[in-house]
Amino acid sequence: MVIKMKNIFYKVVISFTLVTFVFLFYSCSDTGGNEKQKEEPGQFVYVETQKVKLQPFVNYITLIGVAKAYQRANVASDEGGRIKQFVKDKGEYVKEGDVILTIENDVLKANLDATKAQYELAEVNFQKQEKVYSEKVTSELQYLEAKYQRDAAKANYELIKSRYDKTFIKAPFPGIIDMKYIEEGEFAAPGVSIISILNIDRIKVEAGVPENYVDVVNPGDGVKIIFNDLEGETFDEKVSYVGSSINIDNRTFPVEVIINNRNKKIKPELNAVVKIEKERFNKIAIIPEDIVSKTDLGSIVFVEENGVAKMRVVKIESRYENKAAVTEGLKEGENLILVGFQNLVDGEKVKVLE
Repeated sequence: MVIKMKNIFYKVVISFTLVTFVFLFYSCSDTGGNEKQKEEPGQFVYVETQKVKLQPFVNYITLIGVAKAYQRANVASDEGGRIKQFVKDKGEYVKEGDVILTIENDVLKANLDATKAQYELAEVNFQKQEKVYSEKVTSELQYLEAKYQRDAAKANYELIKSRYDKTFIKAPFPGIIDMKYIEEGEFAAPGVSIISILNIDRIKVEAGVPENYVDVVNPGDGVKIIFNDLEGETFDEKVSYVGSSINIDNRTFPVEVIINNRNKKIKPELNAVVKIEKERFNKIAIIPEDIVSKTDLGSIVFVEENGVAKMRVVKIESRYENKAAVTEGLKEGENLILVGFQNLVDGEKVKVLE
């Protein structure tokens, strides 16, 4: 009897234990399921957005140019000879026609004086012969001889005077004496450069444009010239010259832009950024370049719409200063995702951080 009661007790305890275990198991399962069900609606990616704004934009062809003197000349002597004196020195400003230096000309000066005297004498003789010839006192032959002698003396005098004048080397245009290649007392051969003169009151900026823009760039197009070495000083100018042929070495054609340089700040051979206007847009979306991803579909970005990420395939017209100009794919007022876009997929739930 006692044994029977013990068996019954053990069965009750075991049954109670099993019931309790099953209850706890299903309770935990239901709780986990409820937690899972509660988490699913709340799964999203935190993002930051910015409203798309349309604004004016100018698309540029960006090139590297070099500043050149507006006028440059290597000045030489036609006569040749020893340099007698430099009237103007290196670094000095000269006006057009100013004497810069003189070549030894003592012999030519003596010849000039002699030929001048001969010419003056021949002129006096001719005038007398002309007078008496008009009075029928002398023959025509004597008159013509006096005339030819006068003309020959005049030509000889003018020849020597021209050679003498060439011993005074003059500035061909206003500018600064940039270099001296020969010093006082040294011999300057005919045609050999003695000095160089630069006119930098204005500057030519020269650049080469790739041939695929041959139908795009024209004289008069707007252009920005930026000198980074002059603290980014910028000039808004017009294209003054467009070359008519292609350079076969680099497949570019030349362009020039003239800049006023009254303060002489811009030095020849200084590098410059040349930005030629290619196209103007009245309204276009400008977005950060680093939010644009490249896919098989093309360039894409994401926008937030009612808590959902929407993929947009965009057309980029130009890239500049870490920005991208977008002509297609975005509308004004859309919430462009700037932060948190890296692993997004189209249709994924997002939450915008305020």
